[in-house]
Formats: sequence, C-alpha cells, structure tokens
Amino acid sequence: MGEPVIVVGLGRIGRLHAANLASRLRLAGVVDTVESVARAVGEQHGVPWSTSMDELLAQARAVVIAAPTALHPELVSRAAAAGADVFCEKPLGFTVDEAQRAVEAARGVRLQVGFQRRFDPDWLALAGSLRGGLLGDLTLFRCSHRTRAEPNRSLGDLFVDVAVHDLDAARWLGGEVAELHAWERPGAACISMRFESGALGLIDVSRRAGYGFECSAELVGTRATMRLGRTSGTELLRAGRALSALPADHAERHAAAYVAELEDFAKVVAGADSHGADGADAVAALRLALLARRSAAIGAPVLAAEAVAA
Repeated sequence: MGEPVIVVGLGRIGRLHAANLASRLRLAGVVDTVESVARAVGEQHGVPWSTSMDELLAQARAVVIAAPTALHPELVSRAAAAGADVFCEKPLGFTVDEAQRAVEAARGVRLQVGFQRRFDPDWLALAGSLRGGLLGDLTLFRCSHRTRAEPNRSLGDLFVDVAVHDLDAARWLGGEVAELHAWERPGAACISMRFESGALGLIDVSRRAGYGFECSAELVGTRATMRLGRTSGTELLRAGRALSALPADHAERHAAAYVAELEDFAKVVAGADSHGADGADAVAALRLALLARRSAAIGAPVLAAEAVAA
C-alpha cells in the first residue's frame, strides 16, 4: 500500500489524486479550506479531513499539493519544514523566484512536480524511440495542446498554465532550449524554439478548441518520424482520412499517467529514485513559459539564457 499520503486542495485534480491514492495506494487524509468540501471527500474515502494542512501533517509521510497555484510555494515550504516529501501540481508558482524558493525549501525532502506526460504510455513510447536510436537525431519537435473550453482563470494564463506542460515535454525530449519566439491572441498561442542541439520545435496551445481535448505530438528524426495522435495511442492517417474518437479532457486522456505518477511518488517516498520532474525541471519549464509570455508581449524572439524573475 505504501506510505501514508495526504492531499491538500480538493478541486478536480485534487479529488482525482485522492481517489487514486485511496484505491491504489494509501490515502491518510484530505485538506481543503472549504470545510464542506473537505468533509465530503474525507467521508467519501473514510479518512480524516481538515481545513488545515498542518493539522494532518503528523499523520503522513508525504503530501500531494493540488491547491491553487498561488499557494504552491508556501504549501511546499510548510510541508517540507515538517519533514514530509512533496508531490506538487505544476507550476510551482507564478514567478521563477517564488518557485526557486520552494525548491530551496524542499532541499531536505523529496520534491516531485506533476508533469504527468512523463508517465503517459504514449509519450514514453516517443521518448523510448528517440533515446533508443530508432528515430536518429531529433530535427523537429511538434506539439498541439488544446482544451475544449476556458478553465478556471486562477490556474494562470496560456503560457504558465497550458504551455508549461509542452515546454517541459520539449526539454524532456529535445534537451535545453536556446531561443524561443512566441505569439498570442485571445485563447491561443504559438511558440517556436531552437534547441541547443540545433533541433527545432513548434508548439500551439488553445483554450477554445471546442471539439474536445487534444495532446498530439510528433518527433521528426534523421532516420524516422514518430507521431502521437489526437487520441491515446497512435493515429492512422490513410487515403485522406483520419478517424479517431476524442477524449473530453486531460483527466480522461492522461488517466493512466495520473495513476502512474502517484505510484512513482510512493516509491520515491519509500526511497527509490524518481522518474518524474523534479524542482529544477519545474523551474526550467516555468522560466521558458515566462520567456514565451515576454516574447509574445514584445513581438520578438528571446534567448533562453535571459533571466526571468517575474
């Protein structure tokens, strides 16, 4: 069953994590500032509940933080100060400075950040094909990340809330980014990149796709190309047609990944090495997201070496 874990923040993703922990691992308690929400979820899973994380910390070896982004740095710091290992949803904060402070506060514990694509079977297939040499050297990384409707604005803008996933995937698969150029209009943005390796990258994101949730990608190599379609698994394109059903949202599309990342975190708490994104990865992805925002604002490319404090 693993070590006891509490979940802090019981919005949609927090409730999903709580359910996965309760059914597959060891949920020790749940926390939300809204008492009725905390009570309902606690009673649903038969675990203690509270409106205060500190009240339940003594009952857990680890904490899953799924509260609003603005609270992430403080909650990570408080959990780490109590000696708990931390799994925190992305991003670690709204600025690089506060995210870095959270990383520093967590130096004495394990910190894993919720970039679930690193545990998605299809994305892992992309990574395996590239690193195993099947594709040759990477020449182009492309990703489309689109949601059906506008989410809660408290999560952040298109760059910090949405594209940060794609920028983490870009670093994970393509290595460090040397330069990027971004453009934005209401509800959509595009980012072009040049990796330090010389490979190129293209990302488009949208919060108003309307048709469903899409998280497609393509790695073009010197030997072969591998494509991840709009749905889970690969997509067959033939005779001018592409037939596939679309998932409704990220929870449906990445259901297996959300389970796998918590299973990995449970192993990390028990002393194993993590296969997920750590604090440095989270800070790097956030820095790129903020650079993309700046590029879109000034209408010009920016070098990834530029410092971003806010």
